[in-house]
Amino acid sequence: MKKKWLAFMMAAVMIVGVALTGCSGGEANQATPSEAAPSTENAGTSTNDVIRPSKDPYKDDIKIGFVTAMIAHSVPVAWSTGIERELQYYPNVKYQAFDGQNSAETQVQLMQDLINQEYDCIILQACDAAALAPSVEDAEKAGIPVINLNLDADTPHTALISMVDYEAGQIVAQQIGEALNGKGNVVIIQSPPGASLGVAREMGFRDYVAGHYPDLKIVGEQNGEWLKENAMTIMNSFMQTNSQIDAVYAINDSMAEGAALAAEAAGRLDEMLIWGADGEKDALAMIEQGRLTGTVYTNCYQQGETAARLALYVISAGICGAPNGETPLVKMAPIPVTSENVSQIQPADRW
Repeated sequence: MKKKWLAFMMAAVMIVGVALTGCSGGEANQATPSEAAPSTENAGTSTNDVIRPSKDPYKDDIKIGFVTAMIAHSVPVAWSTGIERELQYYPNVKYQAFDGQNSAETQVQLMQDLINQEYDCIILQACDAAALAPSVEDAEKAGIPVINLNLDADTPHTALISMVDYEAGQIVAQQIGEALNGKGNVVIIQSPPGASLGVAREMGFRDYVAGHYPDLKIVGEQNGEWLKENAMTIMNSFMQTNSQIDAVYAINDSMAEGAALAAEAAGRLDEMLIWGADGEKDALAMIEQGRLTGTVYTNCYQQGETAARLALYVISAGICGAPNGETPLVKMAPIPVTSENVSQIQPADRW
């Protein structure tokens, strides 16, 4: 399985390599392995007219920075580990991760710092798509390519490498709908409203339910800020106001885990299906224990490795920006995981 995913990722990077063009102009085609999700990119024209000389990743001094939304979370930690694994072969490349503290203001300041320090590439997990758009534009005007991970910015830029978002919502909706024979009460524990990936995951879920399972009723939704602790509080509130909850869709695994813990403490875990998305190791363990129904798994180590490879590619090729107004996109291969197949995810691939 691991070799198959790795082959997919190498192919994906090659596709993006063909799609990307330099700052000086030319056309770029968006590369999307999946056609299921509608584009959520904002069309526009790149204003980047600054070109830096290309650099040799094996010889030149290179600085790559990763601005996370929140560093104390399993997903960015796994990405950073993957980035470090890939860059270990390049002793001349300096890499550092920065904590955005789940604050757009903090991320904006970090972006400005990296621009001032003339980093060669910035990898960004934008906690607020609109708020970070000017910073992404400023970086690329300075000739610094920006590669976003999962949480995108509302402006065309060099590349986005993402877990499936809209499709993940569809997958969960299909799994829940089939298990409940199309009827029941569902609650959603949401992501922050400005988080592009979370918004798309919820949209995919709602659209699929509306089109296939009109008797699935969404009886509650609330923003859990990605956090397990918040989700526990929200789930307790949902259970107090709803005598029947048949399924929970949490936009990420941390919140799914929180919902499961709250339901278990209330003695209601057996009454409901609980799904998350991401595939972190704690969620996989809870699936094995029968405390969580399922998740949509992505190998985040490989996603980080892919970001590092793409960063080196654009630096060495002198690529920056999206001159045709579309951000080239790589989507990671999703795997719906339940108790039936969780054992297939090997320990080395659990993050």
